[in-house]
Amino acid sequence: MERYKNFTAAIYCPVGDLVRINDLDEFVQRFAWIEKHVKVGKVYLETYRHGLMIDRQQMERIRDFFRSKGIEIAGGITTDGMPNGEGGFDPLCYTNSDTIKLLTEVSEFTASLFDEIILDDFFFTNCRCPSCIRAKEDKTWDRFRLDLMRDIAQNVIVKPAKRVNPKAKMVIKYPNWYEHYQDSGYDLEDEPQIFDGVYTGTETRNPTYTQQHLPKYLSYFNMRYLENVAPERNGGGWYDPYECSYNLTSYAQQAYLTLFAKAKEVMMFSLGSLLNPEYSLCIPINGQLFEDVDKYLGKLGNPIGVACYLPFHSHGEDYLHNYIGMLGIPLEPRPTYPEDAVTIFLTESAAMDENIIFKVQKSLMDGADVIVTSGFLKASAPLGFQKMLANVRVTDRKAFVNRYAYSNDGGICFEGCEESTKAMLLPQLEFQTNDTWELIAGFGEDNNFPILIKILYGKGCLYIITIPEDYGDIYNYPRKILFPIRQVFSRNIPVLLDAPSKVGFFAYDNHSFILHSFQPWYDEVRLELKDEYTAIEDLVNQHIIQAQPEGEKMVVKLRLSPGVNRVFKMIKG
Repeated sequence: MERYKNFTAAIYCPVGDLVRINDLDEFVQRFAWIEKHVKVGKVYLETYRHGLMIDRQQMERIRDFFRSKGIEIAGGITTDGMPNGEGGFDPLCYTNSDTIKLLTEVSEFTASLFDEIILDDFFFTNCRCPSCIRAKEDKTWDRFRLDLMRDIAQNVIVKPAKRVNPKAKMVIKYPNWYEHYQDSGYDLEDEPQIFDGVYTGTETRNPTYTQQHLPKYLSYFNMRYLENVAPERNGGGWYDPYECSYNLTSYAQQAYLTLFAKAKEVMMFSLGSLLNPEYSLCIPINGQLFEDVDKYLGKLGNPIGVACYLPFHSHGEDYLHNYIGMLGIPLEPRPTYPEDAVTIFLTESAAMDENIIFKVQKSLMDGADVIVTSGFLKASAPLGFQKMLANVRVTDRKAFVNRYAYSNDGGICFEGCEESTKAMLLPQLEFQTNDTWELIAGFGEDNNFPILIKILYGKGCLYIITIPEDYGDIYNYPRKILFPIRQVFSRNIPVLLDAPSKVGFFAYDNHSFILHSFQPWYDEVRLELKDEYTAIEDLVNQHIIQAQPEGEKMVVKLRLSPGVNRVFKMIKG
């Protein structure tokens, strides 16, 4: 069976698609169209979803067909119920004895058929029925659901499966809404120890026309977060074609960023959708991009980026990291504080760690740069930010700005005046003159409002970045305003990007990197090479591009096409 060298291409097959396979010969012909384009290495065959369970004989027939083709097989379970007519998803009630009986039977049945089983990302609860309300007692909803789902995972899913099949590898897929896991019972702290592996939802679809918050960078960021939650046990990334027909590049970008994050496996959901004429173009798109990425993925090192801290069960400034990532700033999220990092980025969610100020102080004393948001500043005030670090605070006032200036001399003077096409609403920060320094400001009338503040502390620097009320307004900052923001984030990255927003920059530890434009137009970007690098090699066509001197800097200028990957390795001498 022919495979890709650097990853496995997998397809998830919902039970509804499988029970409809009445004529296996006809299905063989339809599946051949997928195989014409994609080197399918693995399929996940689902036994239960929406109250529908497949019978053993049908599953064995389909399982044996895929095995005969040399395709690896695994089982799948979706723990939801029948639609209740209220709309939304229909997760099961886990305080109901019928649910416990059903899932025990499903888990045992699936384990009798497969040595690996994945739970689709419906293993959560949003139930507020009288039974759940009574069981909750005086706990918060998130604490109640975390405790409940941890018990269900261990005693209703994993133990019954391993009782039937001790070899069964149990995998839990986590969805793309990482900031809200705990509120529906997803437990990133303990569940990965109960299951044998995890899997990552990297669906971003349409970032605007959705009830979720899904900047494109999330396909990369969530993958990296789960890699650091469960090192070496993150099975892969999972994406789908829904809400992507408006622009099929948006579908491809889910796959690209999943692979840029070094996923071992990419899961295409789902068999029925990919065979549906509405989404049929997704198969040749996948096939071509898999071939293209496989040629250079092995030449890239391990992903690197600015260390981010997302404590277990935390939220705040939800999904802001992905808006920052869309500025061309590579990020590396962790569930534990990155005390070894030289540059650290903290959003409001990090302030849920009650010891965060002490940790920040130690990092600064050790020489790290710590970048915090206005949301973090506000949330950490009760924890002692002003007492221990600096007298800067978030006021209740707002400012509506579209003119900006930046400083080239550490905050003493501003340079010029840059304008954005759209005005944005900013929280107003108060700081102490000459104790802290404005590096970027938004202009009012005979007034200005800090956007980037620098504070010297110990051996390091503390930076505060003001976040607009609408996070997406970050994209509207002029290019000359984005550049000093990127400078602050890029201390240990050997190349500095000068570009408009929505240009992705993905860095690796062997001095290779990828540029990907999410803009709908062509644009020129400028790269400042640091650390004595003098050229870059295009890893797709092996062309060498020499940097040109601009004063004391070595600079490469490139024209980026929308949705096209440029893959490079830096060269010295």
